[in-house]
Amino acid sequence: MATTIDARELASPLVEALLTTAAEQIRAAAPRIAGLGPSDAAAALPADLLPQVRNFLLAMAKEGLTGELGAVAAALQSYLEAGSRVIDASVTSAIELSSEQKERIASELRQRYGDVHVTYYVDPTLIGGLIIRVGDQVLDNSLRARLSAIQRALQAS
Repeated sequence: MATTIDARELASPLVEALLTTAAEQIRAAAPRIAGLGPSDAAAALPADLLPQVRNFLLAMAKEGLTGELGAVAAALQSYLEAGSRVIDASVTSAIELSSEQKERIASELRQRYGDVHVTYYVDPTLIGGLIIRVGDQVLDNSLRARLSAIQRALQAS
């Protein structure tokens, strides 16, 4: 069976950690730089900020938008909370599925699980059928799995 790696699934913990850190750093720095210009804000910022957060905060100070930093931190937190409700699913088929088939599968998964991000893979060793993984659930309806079940039943008799 072909091995596939879902980059989104692998990156998710890193993205969550970075966004959480960014939100915390923005929330903590907001009162320090409220109303300050860029040079004063740069001096008031802690040295251990993520470089991207530092640049963002300095840009906000330059534009006179430091009063919006609390809302930015809240928006990041809201984004994190909404993102954690998205369920990752993968569908592996023997051949490339048509866009209609993909939409039908995605629609049925959304009806059953809610907000689902579906990634499609092709594995010619399946011969036919689908393997659908949603979270930790696996529905193996591939021809290979069915043939294996028949073989086990015949060997057991």
